[in-house]
Amino acid sequence: MRLLLLISLLFVQTVAFGKAKPDSASLAKAREALAEALIKKDSIALGKLLHKKLSYGHSNGWLQNRKEVIADLYNGKLTFTTIERSNEKFEIVRETAIVTNISDITGLYEGKEFTIKLLVLQVWAWKDKEGWRLLGRQSTKV
Repeated sequence: MRLLLLISLLFVQTVAFGKAKPDSASLAKAREALAEALIKKDSIALGKLLHKKLSYGHSNGWLQNRKEVIADLYNGKLTFTTIERSNEKFEIVRETAIVTNISDITGLYEGKEFTIKLLVLQVWAWKDKEGWRLLGRQSTKV
C-alpha cells in the first residue's frame, strides 16, 4: 500500500511540476523582450535572453558575442532608438526556433544616427527553467 501511495505521489509531482515546453507564445514574449531590452539597454534582461554561445552578426559583417553585445550597448557604441519588425515568421523544431523578419531600425552608432531596413534571421534555443535564449542572429540589408 505504501508503495502504491509513493508511486501516486511521484506521478502527481511529475505532472504538476513537469518541464515547461517550448511554444510559440513564450517565443513571442522572448522576441518582444529582446527588442525592448536592446532599446532600453537593459543588461540584466539581455543577460537572461542571450545565450552564452551567442553569435550576433550585423549586415556589415560585424560579428559579436554575448559579452560584446551587452558591453557595446552599455558603453554607448551602439544605441537603438526603434526596432520595428514586420513579416515575422517562425518555425519551432523541438527545442530550437528559427525566426525571420523585416526590421526597420533607427539608432546611433558611435554617435552617428542611422536608419536601416534589414532582413533578420534569428536562431533561438530552449533551455528548461530558463526559456528561450537567442543563440544566433544574422542580418542583411533589404
